[in-house]
Amino acid sequence: MAAYSEIVIDHFQNPRNAGEMESPDGEATTSNPVCGDRMRVMIRVEDGVISEMRWKTRGCPPAIATSS
Repeated sequence: MAAYSEIVIDHFQNPRNAGEMESPDGEATTSNPVCGDRMRVMIRVEDGVISEMRWKTRGCPPAIATSS
């Protein structure tokens, strides 16, 4: 049995919405001190609705895949 599902592997190898965003309307950063994973999420809001989201994660394959 594989350690990760095909979906997790696909999102790790082909992440969606990864990257930086200039002048986001909101952002949050979090980290896991146990394993060292770090995640930054940026959003753009239009008319009270999230219209765009970008993220940057440095960490293990599951952390990157779940960011995607």
